[in-house]
Amino acid sequence: MTPEEFKEKRLKLGYETRGDLAEAMGITRYAIEHYEYGRRPIPKWAQKLLECLRLAQLVEQKNLTADRMRPS
Repeated sequence: MTPEEFKEKRLKLGYETRGDLAEAMGITRYAIEHYEYGRRPIPKWAQKLLECLRLAQLVEQKNLTADRMRPS
């Protein structure tokens, strides 16, 4: 994953700031900054965690949709 792809995924996931994503990932915003600027390689675990966050959002959206469709 390139630094540009990492940033693009952050924004697509709705994390407007590096700090928001850092909090969700349990790391510092400086680490996110290093990844996005290409100062450090993006670890595999960080790439996988981004994917987990994406999947968690999909599950949550699906659950919200299912809740709306249930009869009252």
